[in-house]
Amino acid sequence: MGIFAFGLLLLLRLLLSTSSCLAFEERADFCIKTEPLLLSDLERRVFLASNEGQSQCHITAITLTAKEKEILIDTLCTDHGSTLMKRSNNHFFKLYNGELSGRGGQRDICDGKASSMLAWVPYTTMMEQYASELNPKERLSYIAKATNVQREKTELCHFRHADLVNNVLDNMFTCVVMIFEDNFYGIDDNINVLVELQPLMYQLRNVTYLPWRNVTNSYKMRLGNGVLKNPSGQRKPIYGSLSYEFVEKIRVNTSSVFQLEQLAKLPLLLEHRGSVLELDADGVGGLDVQEQAYFGRTMDAKSEVKLQVIGQWVDQHREFDADIYEYFGHGLLRYKQPLNGGRLTFVRIDSTEPAFEAPDSRNLAKASLFRDANASPARMSVNATEGYNEWSSVEEEGNSSFYPWFVLSCLLFAIVLVVVIYGIVRVYNKKTKERQKYELANTNNKQANSSCLESK
Repeated sequence: MGIFAFGLLLLLRLLLSTSSCLAFEERADFCIKTEPLLLSDLERRVFLASNEGQSQCHITAITLTAKEKEILIDTLCTDHGSTLMKRSNNHFFKLYNGELSGRGGQRDICDGKASSMLAWVPYTTMMEQYASELNPKERLSYIAKATNVQREKTELCHFRHADLVNNVLDNMFTCVVMIFEDNFYGIDDNINVLVELQPLMYQLRNVTYLPWRNVTNSYKMRLGNGVLKNPSGQRKPIYGSLSYEFVEKIRVNTSSVFQLEQLAKLPLLLEHRGSVLELDADGVGGLDVQEQAYFGRTMDAKSEVKLQVIGQWVDQHREFDADIYEYFGHGLLRYKQPLNGGRLTFVRIDSTEPAFEAPDSRNLAKASLFRDANASPARMSVNATEGYNEWSSVEEEGNSSFYPWFVLSCLLFAIVLVVVIYGIVRVYNKKTKERQKYELANTNNKQANSSCLESK
């Protein structure tokens, strides 16, 4: 059973390692930066440290602060008395992991009150990276912002689709101010295009596990071998520990997470054991876990005992509450909504126990009252210079013992003795039967002779 369980564990590791090879990879040359002015501008955003400084960022998106988003909504969605502004429907780009995934309209921002993650990307970057993917025949305009250093002014503007696809980089390029429609900025000014960053995954953070709903016990497996040793001259309790590794498999019931209509079907990240675990489309993931099992027993003086540490696989069905965050890549998270009553299953090792083996002949000799102190093995002597520990791992030893050979010799001698006794008894019985036949024949002859004399 132990070999079968160990093989099953290796197969599980192989499957999880295969799934990790197919894990989602963020685009290395796409970077996201955030520059909040105040803590209130974070909007419950979390920006974790990432290795983007080590990579070369060909595309950099800078997220809008809360103040910028407020001004943007006011400019796009409020009636400022401009006839052109009422009829305009400017557009913005959508980026997924640095790839162009679509476009949205001005009304989408007004209807959703800019609930999506908005950011700025330089006009030159948009032209170099995405202009070739656009249809030149379309007649659209895109939202941007322009900053003139000399005028110390930044304004929202819009530019033509044709300028982007035709790679216009001279004075013919214009970004018209939205409200007044009478000022424009040229390519020499700092022009940034509005984009929407689409979430790559959902991350379940601040997870709170509720009481167990059900626990299913499965098979047991051997976690490791060890030896408990008592080098002292007194009988006392000896304690030890064994470190073992296993793969904790996690299965999240995705239907319990995506039960809300406003959540799209995105991959899940689960905050577990101080790390972030990526789950596949079925909500299954794994995590390498290292645990320690503690045990002990009262042992005789200068004795040792071998043992095996056994653990049992169990399925723990749990419910949990968590906060759902949208993950946009490069460590950028934003709070989405709470989650109540999520369900998952842990497949893990539980109920570890030691299985002690019977002491061998060496242990019996060491425990004997007639043990010669000079003949004791050096590794059992109490010597501070040897660094002796009460716990040590098992090593395969090829030392022979006199006791098995003594038992085998006794058995052979007993078998020979039984055969000899059986032969002697058989020979004796044969001679006894022949003697009885001879005596019976003599008795019959005497009776015949006496009968003849009487007849005469």
